[in-house]
Amino acid sequence: MEGAAEIRARLEAAYRHIEKARMQGVPILNPALEVRAIGFEPCGGWHLGILITPWFMNLLLLPREERDGEKVRIPPVGEKMSVALPCGQIEFIAGHEEEIGAWLACSLFSPMFEFADQEAAEQAACAALDEILNGAAPEGPEDPGMAAIWAGRLPEAPADRDQEPPQAREGARGPMSRRDFLRGGAQTREPAGAGAAEEAS
Repeated sequence: MEGAAEIRARLEAAYRHIEKARMQGVPILNPALEVRAIGFEPCGGWHLGILITPWFMNLLLLPREERDGEKVRIPPVGEKMSVALPCGQIEFIAGHEEEIGAWLACSLFSPMFEFADQEAAEQAACAALDEILNGAAPEGPEDPGMAAIWAGRLPEAPADRDQEPPQAREGARGPMSRRDFLRGGAQTREPAGAGAAEEAS
């Protein structure tokens, strides 16, 4: 059976090809970013991870092949499917690429102009993946940090951030810690719709 490293390599190769073949000249590309797959270790009947591209960051589920050769059934492309994960129930949309096969995707960010560089995007992806895999399922109101992630923006800043010097709040965003990502560094701007990103993904 295919392991996480092989899945990451296959995803990265497929989406680097998509970037060159379908996305050249599309204005939603962030030129500071490159394709990178994070995670994709087994999680129940899935390989779960996050795919970073210059135009989106998606949580992906790829079905695992079980010992009997069966896989989790995925609905037709474009249809929705709800999946229970450690952080709670999440709604995904089914997709398919020839080089990858069928998968489920949940958009985290699109476009990707929140991120100043690749390091910042990868830190954000790792923080989100850690929260998804290790966070307890919510029993009360939805966690506002995760709600912001699903809405495609960085979570709201803590109150004491107003005490920072203006220059610390201006300019490009640098790398974020897990706490910064989940509890700070908010953008008030709502991101644009996935648009061409959805067509390419």
